[in-house]
Amino acid sequence: MPPPGWYPDPELAWTWRWWDGSRWTDLRAPQTVPPERDPYSLSSWFEQSVEASKRVIVRVGFVVLALWCVTAVLVGVFAFSVFNSGKGRELRDLIQFDRLVDGNTVELTSAERDRLGELFGDIARAAVPWMVVLFVVVLLASTWACALAARVADRVDSSTVESVSRPADTTDALRRVPAVVAAVVVLSVVAAGVAAISLLPLFVAVAVDANGGTIAVTAVFGSMAAAVLATWVVVRLSLCVVLAAVGGWGIGVRRSWALTHAHFWGVAGRLLVAGFIAGAATFPLSFVNSFGWSIGFTTWLVSFLTLQAISSAISTVVTVPAQVVLVRHLSGRQGNGRIGG
Repeated sequence: MPPPGWYPDPELAWTWRWWDGSRWTDLRAPQTVPPERDPYSLSSWFEQSVEASKRVIVRVGFVVLALWCVTAVLVGVFAFSVFNSGKGRELRDLIQFDRLVDGNTVELTSAERDRLGELFGDIARAAVPWMVVLFVVVLLASTWACALAARVADRVDSSTVESVSRPADTTDALRRVPAVVAAVVVLSVVAAGVAAISLLPLFVAVAVDANGGTIAVTAVFGSMAAAVLATWVVVRLSLCVVLAAVGGWGIGVRRSWALTHAHFWGVAGRLLVAGFIAGAATFPLSFVNSFGWSIGFTTWLVSFLTLQAISSAISTVVTVPAQVVLVRHLSGRQGNGRIGG
């Protein structure tokens, strides 16, 4: 039994109660010192995430936006070149693009559908090499922006942010790009592999020519299992990108797996909150962009890519600092508040 003394009253909050060594007495006293706030609570994470986002916006917000704008320009040049080429214009004329942007529908004859398929095939084959190059450029720019935001957010206050110059920040973030790209690739491959394994029973059912009912049941439950398992794995590895960006843990896969152990729901909930805030912040831009269809292909393309670049920059400066703060909290719970190397 606990020794006699004052202990928190199990019946009344903010109250001490005297324990005589064997039972509770009726002696009570108000607690004059409030309990210490949990430094790893949801409210603490939210407040620190907001402060980290502010530091990122002030420090490198313009650079992050510039990276996304350059990416948008390259995508725009590619799309404009494709759809204003000879076959691109023919395709737009065939589907009557100007009528589509006004909300109308177009009915094609059998011959026109065949020609549409040929045009799509020809354009796709000609554009594949450039699409690969463009994909690599977009990946490098997005991971560079992520690394830059993560490294600034990893500093706990404004004084430590100012201790490193902006050019040094940009250069250091660029050095982390290969690790961040590797983390993104590993995360994508693992998620795809888990989904494929979960859907394996469906492939087997189709291969053995099972009846329709068996295939339908397998498809339903297989899809549910794939979604659940893929979500679990992605959440467990969700922090590897910011860990790779900050540095000190390689590509961050093992560290992310260790940090999220026994904290799945807390991590998933905080990631959902950050994603919801980013979505709410970018929704007005998506809403405005929906009116761009009526102003022509070129103007619509420019407005769409501009708003997409701004939305991507906003998402970066909101979600990345939130994940960095989450990593710091999880590291603190394990007795090591230090993130990077």
